[in-house]
Amino acid sequence: MIKQWLHKNSSDFRLIRNLVVPMLFLQLLQLLFQLGDQAIVGRLGLQEFAAVGIVSSFIFLITGTIGILCAAFNIIGGRYFGSNDISRFGRAFNTSMTLSIIIGVLFELLLVAAGQWMLRVIYDLDFTPAAHYLYISGISMGMNMVLFNFSAYFKNLNKAKLLTFSFAAAGVVNLFFDYVLVFGKWGFPRLGMSGAAAGSVAGYAASILVCIYFFRKSNLFKFSLQIDRPIARQLLKLYFPMALQDLIEYTLFAMGTMAVISRMDPELIAAYTVLTTLLEIIMIPMYCFSGSCMTLTAQAYGQQQTRYTRYSYLSLQLMLIISIPLTAIVVSFSYPLIRVITDTGVVISLVRHVLPLALALNLLNGLQMIMKSALQAIDLEQWVLVFSGIVYAVSLGIIYVLVAKLELTGVYLGFGASYLFLALGYLYKLKGRASATHPPLSSEQI
Repeated sequence: MIKQWLHKNSSDFRLIRNLVVPMLFLQLLQLLFQLGDQAIVGRLGLQEFAAVGIVSSFIFLITGTIGILCAAFNIIGGRYFGSNDISRFGRAFNTSMTLSIIIGVLFELLLVAAGQWMLRVIYDLDFTPAAHYLYISGISMGMNMVLFNFSAYFKNLNKAKLLTFSFAAAGVVNLFFDYVLVFGKWGFPRLGMSGAAAGSVAGYAASILVCIYFFRKSNLFKFSLQIDRPIARQLLKLYFPMALQDLIEYTLFAMGTMAVISRMDPELIAAYTVLTTLLEIIMIPMYCFSGSCMTLTAQAYGQQQTRYTRYSYLSLQLMLIISIPLTAIVVSFSYPLIRVITDTGVVISLVRHVLPLALALNLLNGLQMIMKSALQAIDLEQWVLVFSGIVYAVSLGIIYVLVAKLELTGVYLGFGASYLFLALGYLYKLKGRASATHPPLSSEQI
């Protein structure tokens, strides 16, 4: 039975595999990239290390929000590429890339003008080296958006493996310049925190150069700075509901949860931090399958295939095949993994008690992420925004009630409830859309 299932879907599995495997490698490279930065900056001093952590989180939050424009290109471009409309695919790429460059420049100017004031007001961080770090690392916002666009481009061409060369170059260049500029080695100036920011920018620049090389080699169309107004309107129409949904899920819901957790005992807060770190390991394949599902569903939707939702179901099955054994491994080796992060006995005991439940419920998170990406790829991003907003608001109330009696266990039961509600709602909508009698939009209607 399994053999027949594999044979029946072998071509689709190859498409998913060709996207997911390079993305998994990229996630691991990015993790090493971050650990390398932390290892170098951590040797400057506690104040510098803390300041870099705060500023990096600030940059990450802004980049994630504005970078959703590139996810919109992934969907719009995927539909055009799926319908073999290379001309519009090229105009969509050029429009998204041009908007990304403009947005990146504008945000960098904003940081130079008001960055130090924002750090002081938002984070109560009045540390001049932190402001200098912000000015330099702010350049990476626009560079990241450029890389996001290249990522969507190569994924649509089913050449995601080329991105591994790009990110490997970024990692090598970043670590080299971090080391020589932070500590002033081999005749380079000692720049401290600013050197770490410059190293990151140099790494992103190397990554962009590699992407440009492969882009020119693909010879699909020529890049030019231009904004196609109809396509720009499509991108922005997708961007705003997706950005709001991201804001609700990853900012407001997270802030609300932390507001509840921050009132717990310090040991429980520390345990939650460790659990979050361990869950990120399980989240890596979920992010990858969610991204591949969005690309392939958008392409199939653009081709007007009647079975354009099949990639969501196949991605779900493959995600579970990988994530369930990975979950079992993390549970089996939980003690040494936790010891890497903390050696506090009380915290270790709390984490080991809650971890199996948290990991099991987190599988539901992977289900809802994949189905959400499929719905966003087929013009249902506004429905996703409204539905998820309601679910997360209700879930915060559930978490608040459960925490009073069950403490940390209540937090994860609340998370599990939100993931379950989202998964069931998304599944219902996806099945309803798949069974509808009308075909998907043509490229002229997109």
